[in-house]
Amino acid sequence: MEADKRALRREILAVRDGLGKDERIRKSSLIRERLLTHPAFLQADCILSYVNYGSEIQTRSLLEICLRDGKPVYCPRVRGKEMDFYGIDSVSELEAGFHGIWEPPEREERLYRPRKGTLMIMPGVVFDRHRHRIGYGGGYYDRYLHGREDIVTVALAFSVQIRENIPSGPHDIRPRIILTECGEIT
Repeated sequence: MEADKRALRREILAVRDGLGKDERIRKSSLIRERLLTHPAFLQADCILSYVNYGSEIQTRSLLEICLRDGKPVYCPRVRGKEMDFYGIDSVSELEAGFHGIWEPPEREERLYRPRKGTLMIMPGVVFDRHRHRIGYGGGYYDRYLHGREDIVTVALAFSVQIRENIPSGPHDIRPRIILTECGEIT
């Protein structure tokens, strides 16, 4: 199964990387607007969100909107095999970290502590119609979300990242909702 996941990951990353910059920006904007009007987002009191890297859906403007509107924002920071989320007051606080991905500074007083009304915006490489997800292969989100069913999870993806069925294992965490520029998968 791992070999199948690696092959599919390579294939979809090549397709996603092949989207033109203008197309990625346009589709990211459509997905952002879909998220901003979604009940899961509107009901959220706190946002945990990845910071886009490479050809991922753009999230920086989303983070800025959340901060402007007074929703606390926490972004991931990787330490070894673990990931924690730290609060930010501005996207300008982010710094290049693990694999060059933008991360917040590690400040104990800004560490996310579980609370009601939390929405996590998840990245991923490929998804299917049953909400299975293949990430980048490190298992960070699966480990972080294990036992945290109270966090509502929304994955953002371009429609080219959706397949009918993908391989998945018992430890793979499925997002509750997947939003693309074409619609929603629940």
